[in-house]
Amino acid sequence: LGSLGWSNPAWRETFYPADMPEEWQLTYFNTQFNCVFLERSVWQQASPDQLAQWNADTHEQFVFLLESEASLPQPAELAGKALLMRRDDPRVLWFSRDSALKDLAAALSGNSGVMPRFLISSDGDLGQMERVATLLEVMGL
Repeated sequence: LGSLGWSNPAWRETFYPADMPEEWQLTYFNTQFNCVFLERSVWQQASPDQLAQWNADTHEQFVFLLESEASLPQPAELAGKALLMRRDDPRVLWFSRDSALKDLAAALSGNSGVMPRFLISSDGDLGQMERVATLLEVMGL
């Protein structure tokens, strides 16, 4: 379970503590979620030092889902923690505040043929992310 990026302005003072420095946000985010989807423009603009810091700031099982075409090389600084994928990769199940939990449950039950591995909030709605986390728990996933 994760979101599109970890720097959502709406999360300031609601998800992140008000006095938290911006450079600590990923470390905090990774205590609540296990992955993040980063658009190509975001991760490709990061310096090698920034990428190495992202790696250091996250736990061993955390996954960076990097929007990419197959021809792009994976950043060495995120080795073992990154997957290159297209936005429409079948392993990603996108949801938003308007997504019906019943539809998400059906997609997660495997009836659609390909079992999603990553659930990503496209709009960062914390309430819906909490409901999806509960759904995963109820489903034993």
